Amino acid sequence: MGLYLLATAVLVYLGVLLSVAYFTLMERKCLSSLGLRLGPNKVSVGGILQPVTDGMKLFMKEFAIPANSAKVFLVIPSISLLLCFVGWQLFPSSGFSASCSNDILFFLVVTSLNAHVAIMSGWASNSKYARVGSVRGFAQVISYEICLSITLVIVIFLSGGVSLFSSSESGWSLWWGLAWVPLILSWMTICLAETNRAPFDMVEAESELVSGFNVEYSAGGFAVLFIAEYGMIMLMCTVTTWSFLQNPKVWAVSGVVWMFVKIGALMFFFIWVRASLPRLRYDLLMLMCWVGLLPAVLGVYGFITYVMKI
Repeated sequence: MGLYLLATAVLVYLGVLLSVAYFTLMERKCLSSLGLRLGPNKVSVGGILQPVTDGMKLFMKEFAIPANSAKVFLVIPSISLLLCFVGWQLFPSSGFSASCSNDILFFLVVTSLNAHVAIMSGWASNSKYARVGSVRGFAQVISYEICLSITLVIVIFLSGGVSLFSSSESGWSLWWGLAWVPLILSWMTICLAETNRAPFDMVEAESELVSGFNVEYSAGGFAVLFIAEYGMIMLMCTVTTWSFLQNPKVWAVSGVVWMFVKIGALMFFFIWVRASLPRLRYDLLMLMCWVGLLPAVLGVYGFITYVMKI
């Protein structure tokens, strides 16, 4: 059983790496189409090998280390990728520990630890742009983490378990996911902020901070941070599908196909929002959390607890 779990985990990690590569190609193709432009179309047939060549170029370039950076500077990309892989460990194990696992709590721990990558990279880079970006990112993630945690507590109440697998088995998300559309929209807004995606990408605002907390990373270090970021986006899409939009009998062939279709649709949602909405000011970003989303999520939480007591 241990060897089987290890093999399953390795296959999931390889699948994540391959999916990240072609998620970037999908994003570039969709952004170019939405902007009435041509995307990557020169490398191979229709640009299908563009992610491969980009990855080879990044990992073959020289990795420059700033003179005044801390020693932990070299380790941070590996920590970021490790946290991404640890988050994906939810899914190889969920089928074996459906009755006793605490997948949702484990997911909250991983996402909260992911906030430390930004603050560590900004501190270790010893750059003013990286520091400002890391402080912005840490404050942003901590703020929206509260809304994310409360929303998942609502999922726990409605599904009757703290496991993503048990919530899909209960069948509540098939219909309740449609009834609670405002809750899903709030959750997707929180996911955009948690992953530093547009219009909440003030952490990496090119016009102000060059590239934010990862401005001093180049070549392979930048590529690893990039892979971890997109891996977390796909993890958020997968958790959203399992929490809100999953069908019963998920392990049937049709259930697996529909699961991947819904994950792909959510990934396109991230791209669509990036192409459609302008970047917010940072004060408006934080105001949306504390004045808009948090009272709304708390209101839903209070309503559900009141109904359950009745």
